[in-house]
Order: sequence, then C-alpha cells, then structure tokens
Amino acid sequence: MAPDLASEDNFGVAANPSQQLTDKSARWFSIVILIVVLALNGVPLHGRSRQQDNGQPELHIHPRFMNMITHWYEPWPTVTFESFRLWDTNTRWSNMNPGPGQYDFTDLDGWLNAGQMHGSSPLMTLAMTPQWASSDPNNAICHYGPGQCAPPNDLNADGSGPDQHWKDFLTAIAQHVGTKITFWEIWNEPNNDFFWSGTPAQLARMAQDARNVIKSINPQAKFLTPGTSSLNEYGLVWWKGYGAAGGLQWADIIAVHGDVSPYPAQCGVYPEAETFLTVMKNLNQVLTQYGEITKPVWDTESSWGPTDLDCFTDQDLQAAFLVRFFLLHRSEGVRRFFWRGWIDGDGGIYTEGEGLNKAGLAYGNLREWIVGNSLSAPCTVNGTVWTCNLTGPKGLVAAAVWDTSKTCQNSVCGTKRYTVGAQYVKYRTLEGRTIPITNHTVPIGAKPILIVN
Repeated sequence: MAPDLASEDNFGVAANPSQQLTDKSARWFSIVILIVVLALNGVPLHGRSRQQDNGQPELHIHPRFMNMITHWYEPWPTVTFESFRLWDTNTRWSNMNPGPGQYDFTDLDGWLNAGQMHGSSPLMTLAMTPQWASSDPNNAICHYGPGQCAPPNDLNADGSGPDQHWKDFLTAIAQHVGTKITFWEIWNEPNNDFFWSGTPAQLARMAQDARNVIKSINPQAKFLTPGTSSLNEYGLVWWKGYGAAGGLQWADIIAVHGDVSPYPAQCGVYPEAETFLTVMKNLNQVLTQYGEITKPVWDTESSWGPTDLDCFTDQDLQAAFLVRFFLLHRSEGVRRFFWRGWIDGDGGIYTEGEGLNKAGLAYGNLREWIVGNSLSAPCTVNGTVWTCNLTGPKGLVAAAVWDTSKTCQNSVCGTKRYTVGAQYVKYRTLEGRTIPITNHTVPIGAKPILIVN
C-alpha cells in the first residue's frame, strides 16, 4: 500500500522559506495555468484537485485517514486509529513552560509513551501563552486562564519583535522530543477571541519562527496552519486575514475544523454531515486566492457538535452522521480526519460503564469498509440519495448508499427500497451484519449501508 502523501516531503513548501518567497511569481504563474487547465477540462476546484497519493488512485483511503482526539491515555481507546491530537491534554505552552526557563514535559512524555505503546503517532498543537509571557496577562476572556489567548509580550502587532519567549519554548520542546513528533499544528481556533486575541501578522510570525526553530532540530518536521472553521464568514474572516498576512506559506498542511453544527444551536435542529461540502468549498476559495490550493488538507477537530444545545442524542442518528461525515471528508480530498472524540461531552463514541455506543460500533465497521480501498470518484447525490463508489483489491466493487430524507427515532430507522445493479450480491450494515440482496433491491435510510459485488 502506498504511503499517504502527508507522510512524504512533497508538501509544496520550499525547504528554504526565503527561496519560496523569491519564487512567488513563478508559483502564481503555475497556479494560474493550473486553474485554466482545470476549468477547460471541467474539473471542479475542490479538495480532489490536490496531488495524488504516489500513483494510487487519488482518493485511496490510507489507514492514516481515521484518527482520534482523546483526553486521557489511560485507559487507551479500544478502537483503531493511526494518530491522536494533543489538545486538551495538559500539553499547552502554558502547561509546559510555567516560568522563564522552566519546563515541565511530564504530561507530554506520558502521551508520547502511550502513543508509542499503542502504535499511534502524535499531532502536537502548540498554543496558549503562559501568563508570565503574555502581552495581556489579565485578559479574563481567555479560555484556559488569564492572558493565555494573547500573543507574547515581546512580539509587536505587525509581527516584528524578538519573539524570544516563543523561540525559547520551541527550542526546549523540540530538543526534548527529538524525532518523536513529526507534525506540529500552530495554535487552535484563532478565530475565537478566547483562544487568540492577537493579530494575523503576529500568528504568522509565530508560525514562521516555529518552522525555523523546530526544523533546525528535526529537519523532517512538518507544519500545519492553525486549525479553525471555514463554514461561515466568522471563520473565513480569519482565514483571509491570515492568508493576507502571509501565514499560509509557512505550513506544509492546511488544518481545518470541519464542524457543521447550525449556529445558534437550537434543540431539534440537527447537524447535517453533507454541509461539509460547504466547509471545503469556502476553504478552497481562500486557498486558491492565496496560491495554496495544492497543499494537503487535514481536519484536526470536528464531530456532530454540542448535543447539550441541539439535543442531537439519538445514537442511530449519531452513527449515521459519523459514517457520512468520514466518507464525505475523503470524498472532498481531506487526507486525515481527527474525530472529537473518544469520550467527550458531545462527540464521544464510547460511554464509560457501557462501552462502545452505536457510533463507536459504526466507526469500527466503517474502517473495515473503506481502509485499503479507494473512492473511484467523489461521492454523488441524486435527489436525497447519496452514493460513494468504492473499489478495492481482488476486484472489489462496492458502494456506500444513504438517503437524507429518512431519519431514526427510538431505535427505529425509516427506509425505502432502492434498486441496485445486478453485480451487487450482498450488503453490510453499520451494526456489522452481512445480508444477501434479493430482487436487486436494498433498504436505504439515514444510516449508510455498503453494497458489495
């Protein structure tokens, strides 16, 4: 199986960032030519226009696609995932650098050891300024403590200044972990003022410094943009500002948070997985504007959102959402998706004392359906019926099919009969059952099924 593109060095970022700046005119000319060619050939400008997976079909589904956010490493989650995101894990800058020249990597080491033991690699999210280094140390809006959402006090609003507090921390953590961490995400959701109160220019400078410092210690390190939403203008204002400040050039990978929950939340108004296409459409418009459309995209945090506000608690609908959400992420070209989360107030797929819930079971069965196979084309919709066609080894031909007009309530899910091609002889359910197809029809509803030849 070919490695995921994100495991290679071909990320579209020059090894020497200053060289990238001198080549900017040439890169823009190449982008213009690419857009013209795609338009003439009728190719839509969405995620799948990015580079192919080293000769594999461009929508090949690598094991690295399915990842998890968990807040405790003991006990480790029982489902299979390739990577975990270090966020809400006591590994913020403010946790690890409590005073000038003071570093405490105890919690980080616990996570790295647990990941190594379970064969899962970390994505490190660097964010939240220690109060002692903060330019606004008494800012009480900051989510994790006073001043933590503000930029360092040695970094000016235009991005100038020594930025030495940040550089010192980067040097210490990079020397401590060595090559144990490859992927580094610079900040979390800076469109929210309780996570970031600085300017785009300041965060762009911090991303540049992170790249330079960490790569000087680990040349194989790769860097992600800050992960944030692009569903609506609230998130897009930040993306455009960061692009204009030059921040995108310092990333190898574009990080998005793909939440699709309606805002403001209302009980009974549920998130729809299919809204993720809008997330990617908006993001790709910004990336095209700033010449970064060819970079891989990861979703580093999303789920079905705040169930305490929208009352989205039906486990069958949660299972349906999760599977549709993962399928549409890969259809849109997303290389890795970090589900929030294992046990969580709203996104959990495991319930303490009860074990895997229906969404957790669906996660495991979806992995069996798709990993190692390929989407033969992006998923399509006909009316309310969605189809994601898959191919795989030994002549496998399959399709995940669902109908958004149907719903579930009290463990009963509505379906309708759907005619399938004669090559399909059985179908699989999210509960793990395999059922023969009779009379070339299957029942489809909110929960996808997999029809197989």
